[in-house]
Amino acid sequence: MSQPTTTTPDAMPSTQAITVGTAPHATAQLPPVPAEAAPAPRPSVDPGPGVQPTGPVGFVPGLPGAGTAGATAVPPAARRPPRTPEQRATLRCAGLAGLSLALLQAGLLVGADGTALWSAVPLWSAFATLGTLLGLLPAAGRLARRARLDPATAWQVAAGGLTGVAVFWVLVVLPGVASDRGFVLTAALVALGAALWTAPARRG
Repeated sequence: MSQPTTTTPDAMPSTQAITVGTAPHATAQLPPVPAEAAPAPRPSVDPGPGVQPTGPVGFVPGLPGAGTAGATAVPPAARRPPRTPEQRATLRCAGLAGLSLALLQAGLLVGADGTALWSAVPLWSAFATLGTLLGLLPAAGRLARRARLDPATAWQVAAGGLTGVAVFWVLVVLPGVASDRGFVLTAALVALGAALWTAPARRG
């Protein structure tokens, strides 16, 4: 009769021989970061007896009298009164007479052949210049406001100057009126006539 096989303790595997496999790259999981804690309320400070706490300042008072100066409304600048018809006529006459003088001098100094009339006919050039200057009298008497010359007399003297310029134009300019110099001198005569036509003395 066969005997039962018994297992001895030495035949069982030892627990020390059993190795537990571990992950070569095991990472430890960090605990969740807690939310930011709300700031703790400030402790109230007792100001003590007789002291009142102040809140936000909405108005800062200035120096005495400083606010009234800034609050005073500055009156708008007074508008210039509109010019009267006489004043407009005076300015128009002065502008046209000045334009006539400028055109006359341009025609006397510049020529197609390079010869200036001031050199060729100096007396006629001076005569025409004087007649054009007399055309400024109606406007100059009004603008100066201190001229003792009567406006009607000033206009008559200016008309005499216009007549002299017309004589200069007929005798000196007309033979070569087709040139550029003739055109400029003709424009000077027309501007002087328009100045006297719009003069305030004649319009009045």
